[in-house]
Amino acid sequence: MFALAYVILPFSETAPADAIQSSLARFQRGLPGDIPDSWIEFDDYTEFLRSAHEAEFIFSLSQNGGLRIQGDNDAASLIDFDKVRAEMQQQKQDRWSVRFADTMDIETFHDKLCRQLDRNSAGSFGVFRNGLGRWDWWDLGGRFDGCIVGDPRRAKGRGVTKLQSPGASRGRAILGNLEKVLAGALGHAPAATFDIRSDRNVEVVSTLLADGRAGAEHAIPGALVLPPGAVEDRLRWLDNWPEQGPAEGISWLGLPADATWSDVVIAAYARFQDHWAAGVAYHF
Repeated sequence: MFALAYVILPFSETAPADAIQSSLARFQRGLPGDIPDSWIEFDDYTEFLRSAHEAEFIFSLSQNGGLRIQGDNDAASLIDFDKVRAEMQQQKQDRWSVRFADTMDIETFHDKLCRQLDRNSAGSFGVFRNGLGRWDWWDLGGRFDGCIVGDPRRAKGRGVTKLQSPGASRGRAILGNLEKVLAGALGHAPAATFDIRSDRNVEVVSTLLADGRAGAEHAIPGALVLPPGAVEDRLRWLDNWPEQGPAEGISWLGLPADATWSDVVIAAYARFQDHWAAGVAYHF
């Protein structure tokens, strides 16, 4: 999925491209080896795994080998359905009604039928990764070209920007290849490209503040990234989805936890109105 973030930065001698990249770097999704070791945290999934272990499921195999699942869809997300399908085929069952907690312990359930999770020193199940990770890749403007200046007109073709997250991105490459395959299959020529201009994707924060107070929709993005050093990194990324937060970051702006998102954004603009901001499309 893609979303729009406004990255707030101070005026300085640092090149704008370097300032944007430096601010966003801390929020790159990554596993050990992808990012600095000091950024790695253990995200504990034990209770989530336990809910799948204790839930009641009905698995049904179709004639073409497809698998239908009835039960708690959220809990089922940790289950490896290829492993379930193989287990059913081995048992020669087309329908399996099961509560795994009645047939095996949670360790066996994880090892035998789930997507494999990491274990920490306490034996909990989870994933070692960047706990502040928010994006897989990002582009200046991207599909939201011009939104930050209130001019989201789309030029004909596909936007290409020179300012984007550094390094190779598997997800970005997959989407690019998919676009080429679909164009070939449909007999279409590849989409023409156009350069995304930096001046359509940066704005001074004082202008965004005035626009926000006037009720302009373009002034309220889905996420805000506060300047490096203004507050702890864990409080710098303010987001409105899937839930608003972090609560401490909103409190730091002098607002109650139940403040509206537009109030959060406007309070941040007011705090940093002598800064500038870049509109960034990010994939998460």
